Amino acid sequence: MAQMQNAQTVALQLEKVRDKLPLLYERDDILLTMIQQRGDAERVSSRNMRLPLQIRPGGKPGLANLDGGDLGRGSGTTYDVAQVTPIFFRHAVEISKLVEYASNSPEKAIENAAKREVKNNMQQFRAFLDKVMQTNGNGVLGTIASISGSTFTMAKPPGSVLVYYNQTIQVYDPTLTTNRNVAAGVTTSVTAVDPFAGTITVDNVPSGTSANDVIVHDGLTGAQPVSLFVILYHQTNATTGTWLNLNRATYPVELATPRVAGNNSALTPGVVRLAINKVRKALGTSQVGKLIAYTSLEQEHAWEQLGVTISQIIKEGAGGRASDVDLLFTGEKTMAGVPIKSSINANSTRVDFLDLSHWGRAVMQDIDFYDVGGQTVFPIYGTSGGLAAAYIFYFVTGLQVWNESPRSGAFIDTLAIPSGY
Repeated sequence: MAQMQNAQTVALQLEKVRDKLPLLYERDDILLTMIQQRGDAERVSSRNMRLPLQIRPGGKPGLANLDGGDLGRGSGTTYDVAQVTPIFFRHAVEISKLVEYASNSPEKAIENAAKREVKNNMQQFRAFLDKVMQTNGNGVLGTIASISGSTFTMAKPPGSVLVYYNQTIQVYDPTLTTNRNVAAGVTTSVTAVDPFAGTITVDNVPSGTSANDVIVHDGLTGAQPVSLFVILYHQTNATTGTWLNLNRATYPVELATPRVAGNNSALTPGVVRLAINKVRKALGTSQVGKLIAYTSLEQEHAWEQLGVTISQIIKEGAGGRASDVDLLFTGEKTMAGVPIKSSINANSTRVDFLDLSHWGRAVMQDIDFYDVGGQTVFPIYGTSGGLAAAYIFYFVTGLQVWNESPRSGAFIDTLAIPSGY
């Protein structure tokens, strides 16, 4: 009689499933977390929040003749007010009933999939908001450099890092006037993202899409759309346009953030020190707050390279201070004493010095479930008009980000991107 083979016993064998779930995609929310933790949060209604600003000095000093002389006329401090209004974002999650039934106990699955989606998508929503915070207030997530079929090669910065798989996006012309998705009547979703090649692949390319068109997030409508006001909106030295309802041309110096041009060169200690000193010169040395150097992995890499480019190190012998040499591998990394906070979403050609004590959020609604009379989960309806075996829930938030003192920070831009990125 033939010997028993393994194939005859497979039905008896237990299947081992590892009870760990590694994350295979990014979902950074560095900037959002910093502003939430260190900035102010003001509860607001649908009316504009007003930010009073002491914007220009007053008074007329000079030499005086107190023996009956004319003391002259005077002047006073100039005050003005910036205004900000929250906008709303939503994040929709849809699950079939079978997903719930098939994973609602430890005997069936290593995780309850429906419950896990709450945690997953709260974090994904935060990651989305963090990406939007890297824009200049219009929701532009990138610029198309070239098109090959349904694949867009995105110009750097920011490349493709502000877009993620399965995200619904829209294509606008370079002037942000024409929404090509609306004109073509199609929806575009991302089917692949390569952050190293700087490409995204989509399921539908709206007719008329061409190089130099821009990618924006879902929900924006009309010409010159408005989104979150954060890094590129608040940290600029522009002297035209508006800033929180104030005309920049009226206060071309007071509303401009000190800038140092990188001139497409590598980051150096000199430009870092210059940026910090420009903040001191703009406000006075006693008014400089606790700065954070917010930057990309690319510029963090460039700074680290400066720290390790040493030809020779002469150290004291045993018992001396031989271990005191710091090649940036220990402790908190700093730029000229300013702590570094890096993010994959940050602009790869910039370093932004932020005083977060002047940043804050005007919040009408914190991130939470969309609620109707206490109900947060809603049924899906089938084509018959009856219920479908699925349901949907939403996370929503209503906020806007403000910076009451643009001159309290500084930025270095047009830096070279290190090789390999």
